[in-house]
Amino acid sequence: MKSTVVRLIMLLAVICSITLAHAQPPRQPREGNPVATPFSTDVQREWLSQVMPEADAFSDEKSGEPPVWEAYQVNPDSGQQTLIGYVFLTADVPPEERGFSAPIAMLAGINTDNQITGFKILHYVESYTNTVGDFAADPVFQAQYYGKSILDDFQVRQDIDGISGATVTSFAISRGLREAGRRVAAAYNGFTLETAVDRARKTRILDQLKPYTWEQLLAEGIVHQLTMPIPGGQELQLTLTYMGDAALGEYWIGQDAYARAERDAAARLGGSEMILLGVGGSGYQQFRQDRLTLQQGDMPTRRITANRLVTAGNADAGMIAGRAEFAGALVIDDSYDITEPINIGFQPLGSLEPYKIEFQPVGLGMQLAQNIPVLSEEEIADIERWENNAVRQFLADPPWGVTAWEKVVIIGIIFALVLIAFFTKNTRWRWAALLSTLVYLGFMEAGFLSVAHITGVLTQGPSAFLNNLPVTMIVVFTLVTTLIWGRVFCSSLCPFGAVQDIITKLTPKSLRNKMPKMPQAVHEKALYIKYGFLAFIIIMAVVFNNVQIFQYFEPFGTLFFMSGSAILFAILAAFLLASFVIPRFYCRYVCPLGAALGVISLVAPKRIKRVPQCELCTVCEKSCPTGAIKREKIDFKECVRCDICEDKLIKKAGTCRHDMSKIIVRHKELSAG
Repeated sequence: MKSTVVRLIMLLAVICSITLAHAQPPRQPREGNPVATPFSTDVQREWLSQVMPEADAFSDEKSGEPPVWEAYQVNPDSGQQTLIGYVFLTADVPPEERGFSAPIAMLAGINTDNQITGFKILHYVESYTNTVGDFAADPVFQAQYYGKSILDDFQVRQDIDGISGATVTSFAISRGLREAGRRVAAAYNGFTLETAVDRARKTRILDQLKPYTWEQLLAEGIVHQLTMPIPGGQELQLTLTYMGDAALGEYWIGQDAYARAERDAAARLGGSEMILLGVGGSGYQQFRQDRLTLQQGDMPTRRITANRLVTAGNADAGMIAGRAEFAGALVIDDSYDITEPINIGFQPLGSLEPYKIEFQPVGLGMQLAQNIPVLSEEEIADIERWENNAVRQFLADPPWGVTAWEKVVIIGIIFALVLIAFFTKNTRWRWAALLSTLVYLGFMEAGFLSVAHITGVLTQGPSAFLNNLPVTMIVVFTLVTTLIWGRVFCSSLCPFGAVQDIITKLTPKSLRNKMPKMPQAVHEKALYIKYGFLAFIIIMAVVFNNVQIFQYFEPFGTLFFMSGSAILFAILAAFLLASFVIPRFYCRYVCPLGAALGVISLVAPKRIKRVPQCELCTVCEKSCPTGAIKREKIDFKECVRCDICEDKLIKKAGTCRHDMSKIIVRHKELSAG
């Protein structure tokens, strides 16, 4: 009696201690500890950097579906932003993984290579918290996930070491990160879990099963059935088949039901093989999970515990549809050998002895259970050879990552305007191209080319521009057009060139005629200044690793980013003022990018045609905005293909409208006089 009273007192003490523990608020995190749980889902901006430390900037708000914060790295030279990943709340990417008490709210980052860059637990209400405090704020535990690919299993006790005493919480964190990360990657990175070999394997399995009728599945023993009478004249029917593969799961119960069963089975942490259990018959409501038993070889008979039978849907999809009332999956403990016979028993209510059936996978099921490949080595090699094809890999995983198609379309339209203007020699089309370039590539996107792209290629390789598709498009367009026709880019695709043309257009001719002219001899020598600037910038970048010197020679960033020092703004102002005096002053004497394109244009085969009249006519010479024309000769490296001279030739403007014979006679008369 006395011992009983003592036990009761001890039991009451334990209950009271647990109650008091649950009444205590969670232990507050230590200040300054980035791993500590804030117990708040009100995301702070500094948390974004904690889960994506390589990012320099983030989008102001989360957006998209699922909603994410975009993470960027910023080029210190050009100020250009490069997308490197996404930060997301697991609550925004349902379904959430449930912990011991409730879903665990987390903030996580994933880069464009589909790797977890970090995560932060924001809130959780596990009962364990009330007794030991913020137990999940373990930097060693959390560091396991940093840099981990979402292709990994994220399985506790396999590739993840869990938190001691908190297996369910560890599972919920691991599974939650993996599944949410995969869904974000699928939405933004084009991620797919299945490889080409996986898809071919799945197709082969389903193709082998499709010809079977239900009767054939029963006749060949692929499906086992156990029918039992129960009191009241009803009967209970159990349908069993091997379901230890995703393709089999899709075939038997449908993709969604299998995914749920597989998730619950993984949480059991002690077995990955599954046997489908369909429950039907007129007495299906009499089914009780605790009356199921398993026995194999010399092992004792064991009852199926609650954690060994998981829900597998309502038997309304897949081959099981219409053949059972509901379905479950028996999660087979690793101590059993699924390839050997297993005696499965069920004892209905009112029955003195259990009914038994010997279960063993048959045919394709046995092949999969024994891990025998369904694809030959030759077939796998062919698939991998096709997948590893360089062109296919480039198209499937381009270096610029996720494509902003709206930007691609806009840039494509600008290219079309440039080409239409170039081929039609129509002034209105050229101004449409120039204004589009100025507004979009200049002020909206700051997507202009720079000599920094040249130094970037020399120091970093093609990745300097290949990681951004719009920039790649502009680079390729510029190189191709320059190699064929010359400096088309300078004419219609350069935002700063557009600014100078606008200045010239708005400056009254009467005012410009009063301004001092650049002497021809000085002009011809000054043209080479920009080539010296180009060489100086390249030497500073390659030899001295100074990649920021270019900003003093290119005012683009200062103008279109509206940022820079007083010196940079003074340089910009000087170039703009000089453009009032001399058209395209910057293009003529300073632009290092124009110098590089001028060198490339020397090999261009498609040049501006000259006619005999050009030997005497000076109309084009006086109209050329870069001073590249001297009578019949064109300094092609200085020509920006602005179409002015070609337009005059087409329209025969100025003296070019006269026949050559008349011009010669007139020229002789003037000479004689």
